[in-house]
Amino acid sequence: MPFPIGVGIRHTADGAPTLHALEEQSLGPRAADRRRLYFSLGRAAAHEALAELGIYGAAVGRGPSGEPLWPAGVVGAISHSGELAIAIVGSHGHYAGLGVDIEQLSRGLTARAARLVCTPAEMAWVDPEAGSTRLTTLFSAKEAVFKALFPIEGVWLGFADAELTWLPERCVFEARLLKAASATHVLGSRLEVRCNVVGAQVLSTTYALT
Repeated sequence: MPFPIGVGIRHTADGAPTLHALEEQSLGPRAADRRRLYFSLGRAAAHEALAELGIYGAAVGRGPSGEPLWPAGVVGAISHSGELAIAIVGSHGHYAGLGVDIEQLSRGLTARAARLVCTPAEMAWVDPEAGSTRLTTLFSAKEAVFKALFPIEGVWLGFADAELTWLPERCVFEARLLKAASATHVLGSRLEVRCNVVGAQVLSTTYALT
């Protein structure tokens, strides 16, 4: 990342953390146990990330589309998969948006899912018949892009609204927007997405500058 960020990571082995009263309200009393666990782990990771920026005790609410509601002056994203939850945050003075996504490679995605996730140009790189690693990596990268851009102006992006190209010499994706996401992230804008495969998981991160 070009500017400092805060990072928080929580594991299911840590148990379900206590939620801030406003976070409890946004979750609701009827949430299933699994949903409550992941939500609370994500918020705990978010609090750890905020603490790295010197912000303590702030609630991280939930917007109408499920997006995290950060304290004033902060942007960020939360993701969870399997036994992990991760959050990244940064200053709005540096970043218009931050995106993070974690996926389990063991679950994989089907060839049928590839037709929903990939543009025709992406399909050749993914080659779903050769396995699911590339498809899951591309899926994760797109999720990170959408998480970074949606909170800026609330523009919903589908899988066909960004096209990714793998740059092997830099080990990153270049994401090109096929739909405007905001006044400053217009059609044709590009973001860099870094993906790391670690064990049975892929972690994707990206950012949009102010």
